[in-house]
Amino acid sequence: MLLIIVGTGTMGKIIQECAEEDETFSQIQMVEPLDKKWPDQRADLIIDFSHPKAIQGIYEYARSQGGNIPVVIGTTGQKTEDEEIIKLLEKICPVCRKTNFSKGIDVMNKLAGEGKKMMGQCDIAVEEIHHTKKKDAPSGTAKTLCNSLGIPEEDAVSLRMGTVFGKHKVYFALEDEVLEITHTAFSKRIFAKGALEQGKKMISVGQGKPEDLGKKRETIAAVKVDDNIKL
Repeated sequence: MLLIIVGTGTMGKIIQECAEEDETFSQIQMVEPLDKKWPDQRADLIIDFSHPKAIQGIYEYARSQGGNIPVVIGTTGQKTEDEEIIKLLEKICPVCRKTNFSKGIDVMNKLAGEGKKMMGQCDIAVEEIHHTKKKDAPSGTAKTLCNSLGIPEEDAVSLRMGTVFGKHKVYFALEDEVLEITHTAFSKRIFAKGALEQGKKMISVGQGKPEDLGKKRETIAAVKVDDNIKL
């Protein structure tokens, strides 16, 4: 099987390293996010942790291959025009988009939602810290947490310092007490491994040609995949 990794930077190399350890894919090819040179061979899975504008190349490649290729997107910071292309991609391929692929963040999102219900009337805040090279602020994960809590995304507090991989915190403040839920990422490998696991789950509904996609929809119920997958 062929895995295409979009992005040759730090995250792309970590995904490659984790994929080689996993041994599911016999071939791994890395593609520059804004490069139009894509392989002639049809991929079994595409993972993108690169640049918002890379979606154009992903869509064109998937369309040239007849579509129905599982695509995992961990890139954040998309603009309106990028979102429109993602919608086109979702029409021809199974797509999973998540702002964070770590198991801990999945749990944190659920805890945050339940915490809001249980705490009742209180002050709620979201804080995120990332390395200085991260451009988008607030982070996609912070925005997801804000949505889970029903507060404006722009209210999230963003800090950029050092080489922090990612730290997210939710505060619930009542009179005389504060509850904090914190998740800290110590390595980017957790995101790479999470994306690979998600992609492998999707492969069973990503085989075949575009005309088979309708039939494949029925199999999605039998495969435990993420709620963010669009078919």
